[in-house]
Amino acid sequence: MEGVFNYAPAIAVFPLVAFVVALAFGNYLPKKGAIPGIIATGGSLLLSALMLAAVASGEVYHETLYEWAIGDATSATDVTGIEFTFGILIDPLAALMLVIVSLVAFLVHVFSLGYMNAEGETGLPRYYAGLGLFTFSMLAFVYADNLLMAFMFFELVGLCSFLLIGFWFRTKSAPSAAKKAFLVTRFGDYFFLVGVVAIAATFGTLQFAGDDSFVAAAQTAIDDGTTLFGFDAQTWVTITGLLVLGGVLGKSAQFPFHTWLPDAMEGPTTVSALIHAATMVAAGVYLVARMFGYYALSPTALAIIAFVGGFTALFAATMGVVKDDIKQVLAYSTISQYGYMMLGLGVGGYVAGVFHLMNHAFFKALLFLGAGSVIVLMHHEQDMWKMGGLKEKAPVTYWTFLAGALALAGIIPFSGFWSKDEILYDAFIVGLEEPIILAAYAMGLVAVFFTGFYTFRMVFLTFHGEPRSDAAEDPHPIGWSIKAPLIVLGVLAVVAGAANLAPVYKLTGLEFTFLESWLDGEYGAIEGVTYGAYAELAHYDSGFIGTEETTVLIAAGLSLLLAFSGAGAAWKLYNVPEPVVYRDRLGRIGDVVEANYYQDEYQVWLAEGLTLPLSRAADRFDQTAIDGAVDGVSTASLFGSDRMKRLQTGIVTNYAALIVTGFIVLLLVLGYAGGWFI
Repeated sequence: MEGVFNYAPAIAVFPLVAFVVALAFGNYLPKKGAIPGIIATGGSLLLSALMLAAVASGEVYHETLYEWAIGDATSATDVTGIEFTFGILIDPLAALMLVIVSLVAFLVHVFSLGYMNAEGETGLPRYYAGLGLFTFSMLAFVYADNLLMAFMFFELVGLCSFLLIGFWFRTKSAPSAAKKAFLVTRFGDYFFLVGVVAIAATFGTLQFAGDDSFVAAAQTAIDDGTTLFGFDAQTWVTITGLLVLGGVLGKSAQFPFHTWLPDAMEGPTTVSALIHAATMVAAGVYLVARMFGYYALSPTALAIIAFVGGFTALFAATMGVVKDDIKQVLAYSTISQYGYMMLGLGVGGYVAGVFHLMNHAFFKALLFLGAGSVIVLMHHEQDMWKMGGLKEKAPVTYWTFLAGALALAGIIPFSGFWSKDEILYDAFIVGLEEPIILAAYAMGLVAVFFTGFYTFRMVFLTFHGEPRSDAAEDPHPIGWSIKAPLIVLGVLAVVAGAANLAPVYKLTGLEFTFLESWLDGEYGAIEGVTYGAYAELAHYDSGFIGTEETTVLIAAGLSLLLAFSGAGAAWKLYNVPEPVVYRDRLGRIGDVVEANYYQDEYQVWLAEGLTLPLSRAADRFDQTAIDGAVDGVSTASLFGSDRMKRLQTGIVTNYAALIVTGFIVLLLVLGYAGGWFI
């Protein structure tokens, strides 16, 4: 199947063509440009599946497509000969992610037929063009073979999110949310750019894979005890890795760059599904997975990633508990779940982190599209307190949404349980030796309770009880363009966890760990891509609490107990005919959580109270001291030249007088110096 890789560029090109067609001819096409998008993403999905099959047969693909700056390096660390190229890297990780992105994008396009076209929405060619460009950007980012190419498409993903979040630009809230998303993520991307430059300047290469990769060069520098820019090699890897992490934290909405994501709900729900499940927010975590070999060289960087992930998982989960807008609940759940992925990767659980990335893509796309179906049913109402009673009136939406909710809450045997449990198990094992990891594990474990609570609070308020508004009494009908994607994703939310039943393997020895075999190189590996010995920490038996089987049972039991406790508390409080609001009973704590811990206010103060005065002071210093000095020199020069030019009269007799005068002065000076007048 090696020849199939010749078509790899088309995976990203198809959506790019759909973008051009929808933008140029969308007003003249059926469904305003939706059909080209569906065909394009369907083609990308088919080709991605073929790439997956090719990799499964043991083949990999790494090809340079274009060279736009060619050097003549003599070694991996010869930065004077660095080359900048565009290339494609398809290994097990990229092949898996290509299928995830193209599948979710395809289903979002299909869903949009019923969601965006239902009410005669204007601007649809612009919408479908944006989806096409977004999908192109993410697919190209996924199979980029070097860090610079990845950075470029990483930025294009951010631009597309800005365009789509602000799709309803005639409102005040949507453009504001789009600008906030753009600016917050750009702040993180500044550090990413500095990290890219630092890695290029250090190792003379930005390739992800091969013997000439920056991962291999960093490993060599560490082994040789090389000093880089005044730091030992491992410290320098930590510094540059954390700089790149700035972009990751922005895109994946991790603390403290998480504030843009809830506001991004101002965009269409279909856009939210794409952003949260398979594109922008997924891009950050995928980058850490792509660079995992580099991060694995620095236990310090991994520990920071793990701690930030664990804290974010808990921090965001608490905010999801008090939200009334169904999309806001899902937004905070996204922040929390990506925190789990970061926790998994940070403890060396490369497989666990990628596994949760895959499962989350399916069940979060399902939940957002399910929320979109609810919004259509409710005549575009999003407040859960105005819903209720939709269980019998929309059975397809209810049962598929419930499948996604069970996966999100981590209830066995749904997909989310298996990946979340593997992350927590890995964190627990490493935490027995590393206190900071144990703290991250504890935060992730507590977040399980809140996840179960807010998830089923959302389910019960939306679908159970009695209708609490006229819209809930008489919901709008929905068609099969909405139902079909929900069914596909609902099935995946149930069965996708079977890809890696690690607890079953640890307890029984039965081979239910396909994904682990897939990602560890058994199904094809690029030479030079390694994941580091640190990853092994996530799989050792510490002997602290007995056998590995005991450890698995205790870790899984704690997780399930907390998940069921949270869901049970929601059942008790909200699975009633007429639920009531309990937020006031939380007192001051409820106010703080409802205000999102005043993170927006803090960022506004930081911008207006600190950054703006500092920038004004710097501007004054620049205008007075720096420009003043430059202006002073130029003023003196102009003054002197103005006086000198007065000597240039153009009259010959004046020049003759000046020459004679100068000659006399010269004679007098020389005569005095030579003692002629003594």
